Amino acid sequence: MYDVTLAFGDSITQLGYEHDNSGWVTHLSNRYVRNMDVLNRGFSAFSTRRAKDIAHVVFPVRKGAYANGSPVDGSSGWFGWLTNGARNIKQKVFKDDSLATNSWPENKRPFPARRSKVQLCILFFGANDAADPRDYRHIPLAEYSLNLRYLINMLRNPESMYYAPETRILIITPPAVGDKMSKETFMKYGWTYGPHKNVVTKKYAEAAVDVAKDLDMPYIDIWTAIESRVQESRKHLAAEPSLESRKDNGYDGYDEFLIDGLHLNSKGNELLYSLLVETIDKNWPELHPRHVTTSDYYE
Repeated sequence: MYDVTLAFGDSITQLGYEHDNSGWVTHLSNRYVRNMDVLNRGFSAFSTRRAKDIAHVVFPVRKGAYANGSPVDGSSGWFGWLTNGARNIKQKVFKDDSLATNSWPENKRPFPARRSKVQLCILFFGANDAADPRDYRHIPLAEYSLNLRYLINMLRNPESMYYAPETRILIITPPAVGDKMSKETFMKYGWTYGPHKNVVTKKYAEAAVDVAKDLDMPYIDIWTAIESRVQESRKHLAAEPSLESRKDNGYDGYDEFLIDGLHLNSKGNELLYSLLVETIDKNWPELHPRHVTTSDYYE
């Protein structure tokens, strides 16, 4: 398999595969087509607490680590039985098939035959953690920070079964919230209050940035990116009498980037994608598509 970029987050990540909404994960997949696989592990309504509960099936177990008493390195246990069995079957079925075994020179095969690595892990949580305390998704701010550190530690601690020193980690803050849009959306589904507030989400965004800075990790502050553009747009509208008709839609300008007050619309997705490309190229130039080529898999 090719190496992997792993996008682990909530519904904003899950919906990142919606091509008709210019999903940010779709854009990232297209950027790395034929060079690196982009896995979408977005889970609607998940907080960092729930992310901790399933991280053991999202993050790959490191080679040589033990799971349920069996080493997960392809040498024994059920995984070894499966891989060795598949290898034996391949040898029997394709031993006389030149198309299956000999048509591609060893250094030009289109599919790499080696264990893939997670080159980049994107952690994108916080929108649900920041929900109203009456909401089951709510996670206290202090716990949110600790949970982020826990997920990062799973990949950074040498004693962890998921230790991956080669994996780069990128933190994305929760995006800004359009309070009026969000409340209107949730009340359509029977809620009596709007569970998301921009002023609260801002604190979670700041906490995510603090964790990233403390651990010396790159991050994307999508909350500030959206908020600054919304405020700049409002100033522009206020200064242009000819744009008066655009001022009173009731959503304070957040509808420019959000589809329902919480999730990104096409413009919001495109903004996040542009920040992703900028951040990746700045911090890890080796992950630029022209440097991540299939030839790397045969060295």
